[in-house]
Amino acid sequence: MGVRFLHTSDWQLGMTRAFLPSGSQARYTDDQIEAVRRMAHLAQEAGCTFAVVAGDVFDSIQPDRQVLSRALDALGSFTVPVFVLPGNHDADTPAAFWSTSDVISRLPGKVFVLRDSVPAKVPGVNAEVVGAPWPSRRPGMDLVSAVIAKLGPPTPGSYRVLVGHGEVDTLSPDPFGPELISVSNLERAVAEHRISYGALGDRHSVTEVGATGAVWYSGAPVATDYGEVAPNQVLVVEIGQGGVSVEPVEVGSWHFIERSFDITGPQSVSFVEKFLDQLPAKERTVVKLSFVGTVNLAAWTMLEGVLEHASDLFAAIQRSATRSDLVVVADGSDLAELELSGFASQALADLVATAAGGGPRSEVAADALMLLYRLAGRSR
Repeated sequence: MGVRFLHTSDWQLGMTRAFLPSGSQARYTDDQIEAVRRMAHLAQEAGCTFAVVAGDVFDSIQPDRQVLSRALDALGSFTVPVFVLPGNHDADTPAAFWSTSDVISRLPGKVFVLRDSVPAKVPGVNAEVVGAPWPSRRPGMDLVSAVIAKLGPPTPGSYRVLVGHGEVDTLSPDPFGPELISVSNLERAVAEHRISYGALGDRHSVTEVGATGAVWYSGAPVATDYGEVAPNQVLVVEIGQGGVSVEPVEVGSWHFIERSFDITGPQSVSFVEKFLDQLPAKERTVVKLSFVGTVNLAAWTMLEGVLEHASDLFAAIQRSATRSDLVVVADGSDLAELELSGFASQALADLVATAAGGGPRSEVAADALMLLYRLAGRSR
């Protein structure tokens, strides 16, 4: 008889993002906690008999007290045993919360912290779980391989799930890092039936590792940053005589989107506006935009208005500092439209000349010119 369980990791509870306004940050924190409750419901609905969390439950070894309390309360929603592994962000150091009497006394009865590498029998199920916990932020070794080296075969008739955290050597740009997890050691352990499944955490994208079909990263249940592939998911895993089946299931609803635009005039600004307008779930979407091109003051002002409106709707609107190269140049139609006279007209002419002249003062003059155009436009 096979077993079905939930594989998740990288909850990063308590994570803060400097680019999120206070309201969006509060929403993000709430959604991270709510995702734990959704996972508990999914485990029950999908017929899972236990769950494993492969590291980084929290974003820090000393999470905010309220975040910790809410997390423990949410963990109490699980009706099946939950095996939690300390990862690199919440390593089981002497200063960490894992060993405090306050946490130990409030830990839900079905939650088991994998603080050592002794195989733990899953209550009432023909399965056992063995963890490779992080004892510090930089252990300087492949913790998973160290556990594998000591493993014999599991209890006869039982399936064994190995829970680890960290980057694997086959996906690292530096395959010789001391803490990288050896994929060949994992695959050998699967082939020799010392483990039935390798549940990994650290990579925030759902990723199959190697060729066995039995080693996976679950990804983060709530997206945390740009560039993550298929985040917002957890894995429902089934192990049986026919092998391993893995089903990703969506539980999170946050999205981080990057987009670059060539801006040449009002038409391309309208394209930016249309792009932003069609994005769903704006209150849970962070957008990073980069712009290149040359525009006049009218098009620039139109773009600023679009972004100002979007910032009221989205969780956050960011502008890429490294990939943007938008040049704003005043033309005749801009200047005529302002209808300035006297001293104001002369100041405008001075700003235009300084902005076009290059040198250290040109950028300041260009900024002042754009501000003048916006203020004058609002007064008309």
